Amino acid sequence: MELIVNLILLLVIGYIIGSERQSNHKSIGIRSTTLVLLGSFIYTYISTVIGGDPSRIIAQIVTGVGFIGAGIIFKDGTHNIGNLTTAILVWTLSAIGCLIGLSLQIEAIGASVVVMMVLSVYKYFNKK
Repeated sequence: MELIVNLILLLVIGYIIGSERQSNHKSIGIRSTTLVLLGSFIYTYISTVIGGDPSRIIAQIVTGVGFIGAGIIFKDGTHNIGNLTTAILVWTLSAIGCLIGLSLQIEAIGASVVVMMVLSVYKYFNKK
């Protein structure tokens, strides 16, 4: 039953954060955010089921997501860097997926609320 609760939570968080990104025409949306959460969740969940040290799997998730983030970030011919927030969001979503995989639902919800606050409120401070 806890697995079902975790998956529903994951889908809700992925939808909410993905909707915010999609409505602002960013490079990731509902599918991408949900899949990042799901991938991190699956690896973390497997590590808890088979036993051992989940932190070793989580460390590998961080490394793998770092490569994804590097592929998302681009720099044009000037000093402009694009998609940095998106890459950082993917990294943060993987951490939330790990929290859910460890059945730390309250912590995952709290982190997701903070993410939404940063994405929704801080953008007004960054306008030029």
